[in-house]
Amino acid sequence: LGVTSSYKDNKSISQTYSIIRPGGLEEPKLNAVLGPTSLELSQGDVLAGIISRADLAEVAVEAALSQSPALQNTSFELYYTDSTQPCEGRFKSLLQNGEAARIHGGLYAELFTQLKRDGEYH
Repeated sequence: LGVTSSYKDNKSISQTYSIIRPGGLEEPKLNAVLGPTSLELSQGDVLAGIISRADLAEVAVEAALSQSPALQNTSFELYYTDSTQPCEGRFKSLLQNGEAARIHGGLYAELFTQLKRDGEYH
């Protein structure tokens, strides 16, 4: 039983979820916080990349503290823009228009508000 189906099937749960699926974790040699302008978010398991542990931690904290309704019942991939690469392509056909949105922004709030809830991009 997955997280998303547990929340969908149990209407008595008043909490929401946000699932961050990071790309490959970068080795600690750099492990710096590059911030939101260096990041890309996507949904639908069609794009991937790498991310530092430090940036992953910062995004997790920002998401936990955010009041953005776009983060409710959503999941997204997180990686550096300059490391983007397509995944195998098995999931691309599940997207509404066959394209994954590549989300960018100068602030975390700008990134988060562009997300769609799970099920809205499939």
